[in-house]
Amino acid sequence: MALKRTRYDGDDDGADRVRREAEVLARINHPHVVAVHDVVDDDGEVWVVMEYVAGRPLSESGRVSVEEAARYGAQLAGGLEAVHTHRVLHRDVKPANVLVTNDGFAKLADFGISRPLHNDETVTATGALTGTPGYLAPEVAKGGRFTEAADVWSLGATLYYTLECTSPFGDDNAHALLWKTVSEEVQPPTRAGAMAPVLLRMLAKKPGDRPRLRQARQELAVLAGDPTAGVGPEPTRRTRRPGWAPAAGAAVVLVAVIATAVWFSLDRGQAQGDGAPVAGPSAGSGDGATGSPAGATGESAGIVGVPATADPCALLDAGALGAFGLTRLDTDNGELNRCDIFVTGADGAVTEVSIKIWHNNEEPAEPNRRVGRITVVNDESELPEECSRELFLPGGDYNISLDAERQSGDVDDLCALADATLNHTTAVLGEGEIPRREQVPAAGSLYTQSVCDLLAGEPLERLPGVDAARPVVGFAEWECRWTTDDGKGLRVLFQHSDPLTADDGERFVFSGHEVFNEGDSWSEDSCLVSVVNRVAPSADGDDDTVAELVRFQLEAGGDETVDELCALALDIVEPVAAALPATS
Repeated sequence: MALKRTRYDGDDDGADRVRREAEVLARINHPHVVAVHDVVDDDGEVWVVMEYVAGRPLSESGRVSVEEAARYGAQLAGGLEAVHTHRVLHRDVKPANVLVTNDGFAKLADFGISRPLHNDETVTATGALTGTPGYLAPEVAKGGRFTEAADVWSLGATLYYTLECTSPFGDDNAHALLWKTVSEEVQPPTRAGAMAPVLLRMLAKKPGDRPRLRQARQELAVLAGDPTAGVGPEPTRRTRRPGWAPAAGAAVVLVAVIATAVWFSLDRGQAQGDGAPVAGPSAGSGDGATGSPAGATGESAGIVGVPATADPCALLDAGALGAFGLTRLDTDNGELNRCDIFVTGADGAVTEVSIKIWHNNEEPAEPNRRVGRITVVNDESELPEECSRELFLPGGDYNISLDAERQSGDVDDLCALADATLNHTTAVLGEGEIPRREQVPAAGSLYTQSVCDLLAGEPLERLPGVDAARPVVGFAEWECRWTTDDGKGLRVLFQHSDPLTADDGERFVFSGHEVFNEGDSWSEDSCLVSVVNRVAPSADGDDDTVAELVRFQLEAGGDETVDELCALALDIVEPVAAALPATS
């Protein structure tokens, strides 16, 4: 026997959910699924009693042959098919959650985050992403429904690992893997041989292009030379003794030494896989670049890396700014490609120091100076409430805006704060690639979306005369602009904001998302309409609540009234709201 200790992070319904899931899993009888026998309560602790598997996780097995990978795949596909027959989804198929016995049997393990089939939440109660980046299907990484096809994709990614010893998107941090899953194609396998066709179909971007589990099992079994691989008995109800008994004394002793969601042998004390879900999760831009930022090449692309994963906060130095007062980091203020530090001086004056990374192709203004490979331009406006520095990366694809802006009180030298930050920023840029974001975005977050993709098709078809094929694309595709034959301009971007209220504008609800018509709040000849993607606690842990917004600014091309512009903007917004992940 083996025990799994479960926790549910303060969720009062968590224990009942664990019991219900265990009852469902106890009905599954398949040689390639770790059997669930019981659930026991012990003074508030909930333990799942399971089959003990003598072996090791697939993640520790190293690279295997094509035939062996195909055999594991057929076995796991058969087990997963049995799980789906009971209307359960696994939701975290990955190498660490597959146990390989000493005699070469693969068993699907760790259903700790499984859910009934039609419960399509992909985040925990705290907004954390449920699943493992690199093994999470593209539609789920983007915030969509989890279906049987998503488990098929995860199984394909797991088999990819057995052959390549990496995920289909390589080895990277969680944030980068999520972005690649949403925006890129899988890296073609180099060692898959005859298994490549079925493997790539399992890893198809669109769920409808993936094979059903029965088909995948049959094809993999043939490749393994064992047509019966993965075949198990018809799913039957497993007998469970009535009632939940107190935990045995041995289990009570283990409470103090076993970590959350770790498999534990009653007789050996051997960990059998981590089983832990990944914990979850930065006024208008306008960088003027045409084409996709993903296509940038050269030195600056090497510094920025995958744009959506570059961490602007790594370019700020709270330590240096601490010499000017108390500092507070703000990662979700305005644009997603921005980070701020607020500095409060001894006299209560507040300065906001911000960093923004842009995709740009402008030439540096004169005069300028060089700091290593970086060209720095000082702001010439000399405004008393602001001091700015513009940093141009080599190659001309990207630049970085650094601003020190007075928020309240009197600040003696704003440029001293800007230059203290500049020293740190240029030092980081001189070391190579900008550090990657460490926090994983919540499922459905705009971090994993593309403005350009959201507007493609029906939304732009509702804008007469638009040049849909030639958008001006912003950083990480978090902003796009289009123009029409008669001169109207549509600008759409992602932003963080305080939650909107009726004071911000007329409120509508489209496809479950709040929509606010904010009228001419950005300019007198344009209309602003904002769609609320999600509202959640700030990732900074400061008790603030932050809204993720898709903001539409439609600018007049002639004598259109603001009301006419707003009516057209609302019409464009409607299909976009329907395409966003469903709100809970």
